[in-house]
Amino acid sequence: MDYLTYINSHAIPKLKKLMMTEAEKYLELLSISKSDCLLKEGSVCNYYYFVEEGILRNFYTKKGIEVTTGFTFPNDVATNFRSSLLKKESDETIQAVVDSKVYRMSIQDFEMIKDKYPELREIRETLTSAYVLLLEERLHSIQFCTAAERYRFLLENNSYILKQIPLTYIASYLGVTLETLSRIRANAR
Repeated sequence: MDYLTYINSHAIPKLKKLMMTEAEKYLELLSISKSDCLLKEGSVCNYYYFVEEGILRNFYTKKGIEVTTGFTFPNDVATNFRSSLLKKESDETIQAVVDSKVYRMSIQDFEMIKDKYPELREIRETLTSAYVLLLEERLHSIQFCTAAERYRFLLENNSYILKQIPLTYIASYLGVTLETLSRIRANAR
């Protein structure tokens, strides 16, 4: 079972139900434009972001080059766990790839109301478990799959994103140059 299937069957229905309760007063709906940042490298991450519409990407900058580490799609949650858990400056930026609608809840509010709404703890545990699965899948693909196999997997599981995400971000995510991605795409046709 992949990451999105796991969270869509376990966490998202509970989260959407919870969003219609009193807990919704702790949520803020943000309409963000393409290229807007929810979190900037060097800032502490104080929020969980639930993507209603749009696509986000996480990236860091190394020697002036942006390296994409992940994408967040509708019905998924974005944050920087290292920063939010350890209260340290984030090493990543979270940016909108396209115009997006995102609900955010401060981690402080989450901690305050989680005892009143035990579903929040369950949702966080489910999302954390799913994120571990995602990281294991990503690690496995980097260690054991070719760039062409990683691209094919991305295409098979998220074909709609390829129409919305710039190829430079996809190449970076796959760990290849734009030229290599162009060759892979030409061979895939």
